Amino acid sequence: MTITEQKVKTELQGQPSGAMRQGLWFFPAGLLWMELVLRLSTIGFDYVKGILYTLGFSLAAGLLLCLLGKAFSPKAGRIIMTALWGILTVFYMGQVVYYAIFKVFFTLFSVGGAGQVAQFSSVIFSTIAQCWWALLLMAVPMALLIWKGKSWTVWGHRSWRELLWPLVAALVLQAATVCGVLLDTGGAMSASRLYTTEFISNLSVSRFGMLTTFRIEARNAWFGPMEAIKTGAEPEPEPEPEPERAKQVLDIDFEALARQTGDETLAQMYRYFAKATPGTENDYTGLFRGKNLIFLTCESLWKYAIDPELTPTLYKLWSEGFQFTNFYNPVWGVSTLDGEYVNLLGLIPVTGTWSMTESATNWLPFSFGNQFRAMGYTTRAYHDHTYTYYSRDESHPNLGYDYKGVGNGLNIRVTWPESDVDMMNATLDTVLADEHFMTYYLTVSGHLEYNFYGNAMCQKNRALVEHLELPEAAQAYLACNIELDRALEVLLQKLQETGHDKDTVVVLAPDHYPYGLDEESLNALAGKQLDQFSLYQSCFLVWSADMEQPVVVDKPVSSLDILPTISNLFDLPYDSRLMMGTDMLSDTQSPVIFQDHSWLTRYGRYNAGRDHYESLVDTGNDEMYAAGVNWLVDQKFIYSKLILRTDFYQKLWDDAGLWEQQSDEPAEESPGAADPVPPAE
Repeated sequence: MTITEQKVKTELQGQPSGAMRQGLWFFPAGLLWMELVLRLSTIGFDYVKGILYTLGFSLAAGLLLCLLGKAFSPKAGRIIMTALWGILTVFYMGQVVYYAIFKVFFTLFSVGGAGQVAQFSSVIFSTIAQCWWALLLMAVPMALLIWKGKSWTVWGHRSWRELLWPLVAALVLQAATVCGVLLDTGGAMSASRLYTTEFISNLSVSRFGMLTTFRIEARNAWFGPMEAIKTGAEPEPEPEPEPERAKQVLDIDFEALARQTGDETLAQMYRYFAKATPGTENDYTGLFRGKNLIFLTCESLWKYAIDPELTPTLYKLWSEGFQFTNFYNPVWGVSTLDGEYVNLLGLIPVTGTWSMTESATNWLPFSFGNQFRAMGYTTRAYHDHTYTYYSRDESHPNLGYDYKGVGNGLNIRVTWPESDVDMMNATLDTVLADEHFMTYYLTVSGHLEYNFYGNAMCQKNRALVEHLELPEAAQAYLACNIELDRALEVLLQKLQETGHDKDTVVVLAPDHYPYGLDEESLNALAGKQLDQFSLYQSCFLVWSADMEQPVVVDKPVSSLDILPTISNLFDLPYDSRLMMGTDMLSDTQSPVIFQDHSWLTRYGRYNAGRDHYESLVDTGNDEMYAAGVNWLVDQKFIYSKLILRTDFYQKLWDDAGLWEQQSDEPAEESPGAADPVPPAE
């Protein structure tokens, strides 16, 4: 026996048997404790079976940690495991804070963008103060480990046989839990599907726990982000009569392309789009043909910020323009950036990545910037915050814009947040000097956090909201949206002064609801108790000074429908089969889709978290209807991902010869029309 072995044996002999039993279960119990506190402080306990799966995975992982602690000498094992447990504690605490701010969990990819979030240190500190109780509970195992670990936790081993039993126990528990998950195939978003093919962070945490969710994501990342196409059992479509009006499509024979290509993924995509039902022209097609467009993605704008007294310009745009009374603005994984991605590209963001940033090297023919630039318009984009934030200096030029932000040409006062009024005053003289323009604004004045000491826009307009009988955070939220309203007032005034009021369309879309508000403030602003769906009900404003009367649209629509709707109003050349939404003004409808695969239509709504369908209008066979919509929603997620990951539009344009087709179109139909420019290799 070596001196080291003798030393280890001596240390182990000093451990009482009770300490050994306590040490064996510390890590399994500690992990389960962290998972339960995480659920309690974030998503709750709606999915009962998920607690059983989390129990199994946590106990297995905890036993492996116990094995790791025993594999080294007592001193080394204790040091290694104390450090590792500290990392796990910070990881779980970070998830609680991140969820409290963004209402999603951060993923492996999000870690790479931690510097972006860290810019809002005041928000992080205030959120920590709100979540103190959960963070304190999560610190309990670490405190016990430091305080009692040396005396009652078993470290080291006398022989290799002592390492065998925790390994075997962990493998048996893991295998049994995995078998239970794989056999759990019930429901549209079954545990089996979430574990094997479909990564949705919030649902995965509710089923399997946070540690297993990270392991699933790491497994997917290690073996490649793209899964094989799974179309499932496609429901038999009912025959539809041939539409009387022209289809909104390009001259593409998808079936022929599927036969010609040697790429099976492309062939599957071509076959899918060949079957997609195209939209058709309607009474509003070309209503704004030849006009200019100013499109704004507005930070945290919500329908309850529109008020005739507080925000009269927003109210004017709403009351005189298109009134989408049932518009939804789902939140996605990367807050504002994913909100922009949906608004501007009509695609569902891919979970676990910055989809807009990833698209920076793709050909994006249907983006407003590229569409209007091809017609000879001057296309610009502005953001009144750091121009490199979320790598917009890479993505937004690729959308077809001459892009300026704070730091590369937009010269405004730097505050937090910056003023939308300052952005309008600094840019409109340049924008309105052109005869034909398409301009995109990304605002920031409505950004969290909502208080009167850390938000310059809330402070600026505080006197206008103090009389309201609302929580202070709700008052502050309205105060910073007054700044947006004043920016819009400047815009409308400048349009009138330059004679562009009748030839320009103003479009406003939110990026997401104000998730920086607590539940009390959200309910107070809405004047009612909000649920999973009504929380995301918001506003989409389309206005032109020459509209004679408002147009009311009451069917359920969402931000995914923005691109085809505006494309139809301006009569842009686009293919409706290639977009995941539909024209809001048409007779057809896409389901309103949420990040976790929940959805709603005029007939009913499906809650993926609880795997429950609620019928609103009798369809004659609700079970078949829900299954059909679930299948459709799945396809939209799958093909949105494939469009991004394969640079599909580039391949389609090459295979279908669309470069030549578009360049042969007559230029007289649009002001100063120009040939489309292929993306750089």
